[in-house]
Amino acid sequence: MKKREYPKAIASYKQAIKIMPDYFKAYCNLGVAYKCAGLFKEAENIYVKALKIKPNSGVVYNNLGNVYMSTDRLKEAEFFYKRAIKIYPKYREAYYNLGQVYYFTGETKKALETRIILEKLRSPSKSN
Repeated sequence: MKKREYPKAIASYKQAIKIMPDYFKAYCNLGVAYKCAGLFKEAENIYVKALKIKPNSGVVYNNLGNVYMSTDRLKEAEFFYKRAIKIYPKYREAYYNLGQVYYFTGETKKALETRIILEKLRSPSKSN
């Protein structure tokens, strides 16, 4: 997928899923390929299927948030980023994405609070 050959990647991941219907990583990668190809509904559908295999995947919730963010469904994106953070409380990417939602919705105080949490996660606290 590094060369943006999304149709090939999509075909490969679909084939992998056909052979191994519970292959979680193939669902995740297929979702990424769909999103990158601009096939947002397909990405959403495949992530929902991935959650049936692994219902507590913070990565999938974050990726669903990314799909919703890409389609200006910001409240839904916020919900899924929060779900990802609930599962992985130190999930920096989800905090960053959540901060972006707050920024784009004009919730600057929440955006700043999220940024502060993100900075704390980036640099380990120093004890005296």
